[in-house]
Amino acid sequence: MLDLFGIDEVTLAAYRLWLCHEVLSVPEVAEMLGEPLVAARRARDRLVELGLLLPSRERAGHYVAVHPEAGLDHLLQAQHEQLIRRHERLLLARAQISSFVSDYLESRPGGDTAEVRRIDSADQARAELLAIVGRAEREVLALHTRREWSSTLTREVMPVELRALRRGVVMRSVLPRSVRLDELGAGYVRTVAAHGLDARMIDDPRLDATAVDGRIGLVRLGRGFATGQTLLVRTPELTALLLTLFEQVWEAAEPLSGEAMAAPGDGDDAPNDTERLLLRLLSLGMKDEAAARHLGVSVRTVRRMIADLMARLNARSRFQAGSLAAQRGWF
Repeated sequence: MLDLFGIDEVTLAAYRLWLCHEVLSVPEVAEMLGEPLVAARRARDRLVELGLLLPSRERAGHYVAVHPEAGLDHLLQAQHEQLIRRHERLLLARAQISSFVSDYLESRPGGDTAEVRRIDSADQARAELLAIVGRAEREVLALHTRREWSSTLTREVMPVELRALRRGVVMRSVLPRSVRLDELGAGYVRTVAAHGLDARMIDDPRLDATAVDGRIGLVRLGRGFATGQTLLVRTPELTALLLTLFEQVWEAAEPLSGEAMAAPGDGDDAPNDTERLLLRLLSLGMKDEAAARHLGVSVRTVRRMIADLMARLNARSRFQAGSLAAQRGWF
């Protein structure tokens, strides 16, 4: 929990030494910890900055630890005040989002209450899919069984699905067998399946639909999002029919196997558990230093692992490495 105050393990160990000994110098602490002098100085500077360490008035170059409650109480108060301010900003952001939602619904033909609405625009159909999956509370059932695989749609829908899975939404999808031959599609499936998607495969029945929370459905007609029309269904009877159809296709589909979706080049190059965890931490925006603390290794080790992963992926940048790792389902 002291990470909340920016206190790393070396700084914490140094503080404990100053607590246990009445007066210590920085070189003495470095020697007792077995750390370089520069690390002990960095720990000293951080403790002084936090008000946990004071220079000795009796012995120059020596320091005295401040009682933990006295030193940390004001820091806890500062963190509490920051949380209050963040909460206030979140409430304001939620109010602004509600305003945007109202504007969005008012601009739509037929509003948000129409039981069946036809959508002719491919862009609007994609926006509706992202919206209903993004608002999912319990369950998302998807039939994506056409042979065509839209790279644009894959990039757009995957982050929304991953957020839904992290919220605890149950997600089941039926996919065409041909997805195994599509590097982009296979990478998408491996990534989402690694986060909880339950997927099955079936021969192409030319059907594309999504049902959310058993109350709303999106059915693509014609050839899907690129051309044709889309129906947004809110009628309970039609939604129930769509759910029944999904379950019938689901029962006939073949469960997805890890071997079937294995990425070309996997095997000896596949990451170990630590490397997979590192990739996941970096994908969440965690800095090298924080990832090192989480893994219990040095920053140098983390950077060496990243360089090794980039070499195995033949990536020229971290961003490209993350994209290639996601396509291979490495995290």
